[in-house]
Amino acid sequence: MDTESLIEESVKERTGLDIKEISCLGNGASGSVYRVICAERIRSLALKVSSHPELMRQEYEMLSFLKEKTDSKIPEVYYFDERDNKGIVAMEYIEGVSGTDRSLRFKLRKKHLAESIVENLIVLQNTKGDKFGPYNNAVYDTWQEYYKEFAREIYDFCVFEYSKKALDGTVMEAVELSYKNFDSIFCEKIFPPTLIHGDYWMPNFIIDKKSMELLSAVDPFNVMWADPEYELFAMTVGFGGKLHLYELYKSKVKVSENCDMKLEMYALYSELLWYKKLGSIEHSYLKMRAKRLIKEMKKKGIGR
Repeated sequence: MDTESLIEESVKERTGLDIKEISCLGNGASGSVYRVICAERIRSLALKVSSHPELMRQEYEMLSFLKEKTDSKIPEVYYFDERDNKGIVAMEYIEGVSGTDRSLRFKLRKKHLAESIVENLIVLQNTKGDKFGPYNNAVYDTWQEYYKEFAREIYDFCVFEYSKKALDGTVMEAVELSYKNFDSIFCEKIFPPTLIHGDYWMPNFIIDKKSMELLSAVDPFNVMWADPEYELFAMTVGFGGKLHLYELYKSKVKVSENCDMKLEMYALYSELLWYKKLGSIEHSYLKMRAKRLIKEMKKKGIGR
């Protein structure tokens, strides 16, 4: 079944509404997003469709959790559907542009946009928990206990990929050094557990181009009760780096002594998690983050 027919069938069955128009808004690593205009009333939905239904189920559950637990800017989420080996998440359509829209780079008020993005993150981080771990199963007393278990999974995955010559040597070096020096990197106390979006970066923002205001953050990944600094690496990428989001955050929130080094480890390991889940990755980006992690570790005296 083609995607438009799939969308029509899903919306009709789950909402009872007929569709007037469907348009593709964009494509990403995990799926494509469509605007669906319904005929019965002037109303639009945003539907994300992916060939990874389990990832879509998780995204639906994570978005719903963030919407319920935080006052941050998150869209309303309507339903999850699975059919024809595809996952569908239906949510509120928000009129705006993606944070990747190149015209934003030539707009005035970019400082206002940066403030809006960072302030929304701080609002999100106001949600605290008692234990660390996945958003729906947090049972760890310390972040170090939880994250080291995850880091071991990534390390083992990388050893296997490297043995197949499917992973760059620089990436393997960075993973091996960081994992073996885990206790030195995470020597500072981290508490309380903080709810994180997990993929807080420009492609996942919907922005009002006129006011240069963040309207919503979408597409969470690996939502968990975590070190609040885990969220920061995604703000250093692409246009987020040009907006100096990380530096702005650090001007508002006191960070740990090892924050820059942890940021690079989080960045690399998160990207490797994507690789593990999706089976493909941009290897040049992996190598770039690996080099940055090695550089930060050397600043702290960690090296071969």
